[in-house]
Order: sequence, then structure tokens, then C-alpha cells
Amino acid sequence: MSDVIVIGSGVIGTSIAYHLARDGANVTLLDQAFDAATKPAATWASAGGLRSQGRHAEDQPITKLAAARWKTLSEELDADLEVSFGGHLHIAETESEVPVIEQRFASDTAAGLPIEKVEGNRLRAIAPALTENAIVGAYTAGDGQAHPGRTARAFARAAARLGTKTIFGQAATVKMDGGKASGVVLADGTILSSGQLILATGAWSIDLLSKLGIALPLRWRGLQMLLSDMAEKMLAPTVTAVGRNLSLKQTPSGEFMIGGRWIAAPAPTGIGSNCVDAHVARQWSGAAAILPALRSRKLAQAWSGVEAQSIDSLPFIGRTRIGGLYLAAGFSNHGFQISPQIGACVASDILTGQEPLLAPFAPHRHDGIDPAKVSAFIAESIAC
Repeated sequence: MSDVIVIGSGVIGTSIAYHLARDGANVTLLDQAFDAATKPAATWASAGGLRSQGRHAEDQPITKLAAARWKTLSEELDADLEVSFGGHLHIAETESEVPVIEQRFASDTAAGLPIEKVEGNRLRAIAPALTENAIVGAYTAGDGQAHPGRTARAFARAAARLGTKTIFGQAATVKMDGGKASGVVLADGTILSSGQLILATGAWSIDLLSKLGIALPLRWRGLQMLLSDMAEKMLAPTVTAVGRNLSLKQTPSGEFMIGGRWIAAPAPTGIGSNCVDAHVARQWSGAAAILPALRSRKLAQAWSGVEAQSIDSLPFIGRTRIGGLYLAAGFSNHGFQISPQIGACVASDILTGQEPLLAPFAPHRHDGIDPAKVSAFIAESIAC
């Protein structure tokens, strides 16, 4: 019997499994797909940004530690994660948007983040190919990007080298014994036993929790991503914009990756999503307005994946009211950058019983919330 079963092999689950195994635990990693990084889940939908600016105050301490980890993570995991540090540039295109940049600069500076307010020649030097409409930006030179799928696989392989056992199967329900979680029952009836379960199943956590009578203000939604054909290198930073749903970066191989919270249509049944053609067109045109060179590029691929989102956009991490059941879900579109340190913190919490950095993310923090507010929040998840 394993000390810990981690359910979910996206970048959060594999990071947790790796850090637990590194710290001496006997770990089993369970997922419904052979490679979670290629199924329509949160890792699949991630744009791979390593963004430290514009974070919630609650996760800034973890963000800072994670930023340091990314500097050497490829070497630690012995894998090419396609990590690059071209910075992150958040821009304003109109005078009415400038106060948003100024507020981000002020709050991140107060938090000790090395952020720079840029305009004029300095802005053009950072991203000369951007539209002339970009008038001011908040720039963090130490931010960057990495490949989400490669990162999840690298964590899983590193965990396996440390003795983690990987099992492929769909978790149907949590097995209970004396009011405590004692294992997981798979869809084929197989039972895996352990005194400690960690749900890192993203959108699929909602159903598993509901079967146990746990209802959190957590929803899932489909997000779509676009990828262009290859082009000459012209964009070093990841670019976001105040007035647009946009995350734009150029990969190390030259393609432009375009994200930015564009909603995909829910699948007819179950948890899943499909790209919306009208949204693809608007997503592409919005990116081209920021980077005019995109107008001469071609769309090479469009895809979507599902992301679990909490009502306050902060993840649920910690022990649930059920003994032996731990939750790490609801990263709300910004879990990739912090994934290395989340794994380390969860491992510390599981093995030592304390990790103060995780206190703001307690699963029970919304106990007593107005049910009508939760219902309205969840209903929004099916809107396109």
C-alpha cells in the first residue's frame, strides 16, 4: 500500500508526486489518461507563462519561490522544458487604461517585485514589433515561458525515477472506511488503498467531491488556445493587454501562441470543450492588433481544454473535512508558474503537518458562503 495516492497527472499532480517521492514517500500516481499533458485538461489549456507580476497577494510568496525554482528546474528534472526568460509586458493602449498599469506597478513594487514602468523608447526596445498604440507598460524582465506538457511529463518521469508507481485508470469515487478516506475505487472496480489521497484532478475534482457531500464554490470552463505557423523571432516577452483577453508569446521554435481566457463551448456531455469559431476569429484578430506581423501569419492549430476555477480565483489546497483526503485544485488559469513550489509545499504539508504558505488556500475558507452567490458563479461556467 502506498503512503500517498496522487490522483491527477497534470503539472500540479505530477509536481506533488515528484516532491513527495523526493522527500521519501512511497507514492502512487493515478490518472485516467496515459499522458495528461495531451488530454483536454488544464495543463493542455495552459499557455505556459511564467508570470510573477499581477498576482494575488496571497500567492506572491509562493510565486517568488517558484520563480527561483524555474531558473534551474530543467537541470533538476533532467529534461528540456523549453524554458526561456524574455520577460512579461502588460500594456495599455489608451489613456483610460494607464491607471491600471500604474496600479499594478505600485502594488507589485510594494510587494518587492522587480517591476519596471516602461514607455517610449524603452517600451519599443523591449518589444519593437508591437503596435504603435502601446503607450505604456508594466515590465518584469525575469518572467518567461516554458512548455506545460514537457514540464508535466518531466515531473512524472523524475517521480518514477524516485520510485513512484504510475497507474492509468479513471477514479470513480473515494473509498471510505470509518468516516475517513482509505483509497480510491476505479471505474473498472479496482480498489487502490492508501491512508492519504490527494485530489489534483482539476475540473474532475468537482464530481469526486460532490459524491462525498463536499460542495465548494468551484466551477469548470473551457478555454481555447491558438498557435500560428513558424515565423522569424521578433517577440521576446510574453505580452498581455489591459483592454483585451490576450496572452501572446513566441515560442522558442518561432510559433506564436495566443491565449487569454477565451471561452470554448462545453462538450455535449461530460467534462470537455470545443473551440468556438467566432471566438477563434476574434482571438486571432485581437492578437494581430497588438502584433501586426500576425496578419501575414497562418493559424496552424486551435484547441481547447478545461480549467477549474474558484469563486475568488485562488486555488483550494489543503486538508478537507474528510480525514485522509487532501485537495489541490481550482488554480483558476494561473497555476503553471507556481507548480514547482506548490509541489514542494504540499509535500511539506503532507509529511510534516504544517506549511504556512498554504494557509490562504484552505478548502474550507468559504464555509457559510451564500448559496445563491455560488449558484450564480457556477452557472457562468457554461456561457460562451
